[in-house]
Amino acid sequence: MRKIEEQNSNEVVVDVQNLNVSFGEAHIIHDVSFQVKKGEIIGLFGISGAGKTTIIRVLTCQIKSKNWTGKVLVTDLTPEKKKNHQKILSRIGYVPQLELLNLYFELSPLINIETFASNYGMKKEEAQKVAEELFTILDIAEDTWTNALKKLSGGEKKRVSMAIGLIHSPDVLFLDEPTTGVDANKRYDILNYLKKLNRRLGTTMFVITHDLEAALVCDKTAILREGKLLAFDTPQNLIQTLPSKGLLARLTIEDLTEEMIEIIQEYEHCEKISRVGVSEVEIFLNNFEKNLNYFIDYLLEKNIKIVSMSRDVANFRRFFQILIQEQEEMERKEEKEKENIGRERREGRAIEDEREIEENNAANE
Repeated sequence: MRKIEEQNSNEVVVDVQNLNVSFGEAHIIHDVSFQVKKGEIIGLFGISGAGKTTIIRVLTCQIKSKNWTGKVLVTDLTPEKKKNHQKILSRIGYVPQLELLNLYFELSPLINIETFASNYGMKKEEAQKVAEELFTILDIAEDTWTNALKKLSGGEKKRVSMAIGLIHSPDVLFLDEPTTGVDANKRYDILNYLKKLNRRLGTTMFVITHDLEAALVCDKTAILREGKLLAFDTPQNLIQTLPSKGLLARLTIEDLTEEMIEIIQEYEHCEKISRVGVSEVEIFLNNFEKNLNYFIDYLLEKNIKIVSMSRDVANFRRFFQILIQEQEEMERKEEKEKENIGRERREGRAIEDEREIEENNAANE
């Protein structure tokens, strides 16, 4: 089993430039570019249809895309370099969302490992040795190694699936929704195992997920919406782009109404306000420390009664929500502008048609 080595943290192992993917007339991925360095854990976040899985299918040679530049492990991935694809596949691992896609439930974890290891030319003794090491790292109890997989819990099956993805010591591991299908507590366990594997083996990881808690173990996060890459950076750096570097006030307001929210929005230093409960709002102020007391005075002047207030720093979940909301607002604005332009053009044509009719009538008279 490959151990973590002294690594050049600046070595780029995945390089995607201007990726576009279309199926027929449908444009699925729009000009996506990013780079991943050796040993990083990358989270691809977005709701269903964001394009996460499509990008991974390109990187794992499952689908083709023209007119882009892409490399995995310094190997050209573009369609015209098809001969390179097998070389890439031998150096990457893939853990599907559904364990039934890569596990034989009637067989034991150990025999599952041996079966998949044989696909990489590994002998039984070597596969068993690697399996024992992976099972130990993943805390898979030794007394379950020879039991049928169907007897294991969902979390245990998930970990066996991860072990199979790592059996051939891949340089890059792709995991599709690794926390799906396990309860809330086990979800954090799975994330901790990913971090543990990353530290022990040095494996570069792509985590495809809509579970925003996964950002806790990610070195960098990519946020996708409708095939567009909205953000790509460390979670901390993304949060720092919010007003006052993510510092916010959380207020409980007596008898909160939409009218009150509009009044709060009118405060000159209010950058953003979000209703997060029946009586609760979160507020971002520019120059937070300087303006907080002035903001409270403003609320009192407007007869808005504060029941309680606390200060906090936004987390990745909050950043994600704000970014998506801003994108949706921008899209609505663009759509409205298009509608206005279309209406103006229609009205202009109607006026021209009416003028032409009048001119024709005048000529006939």
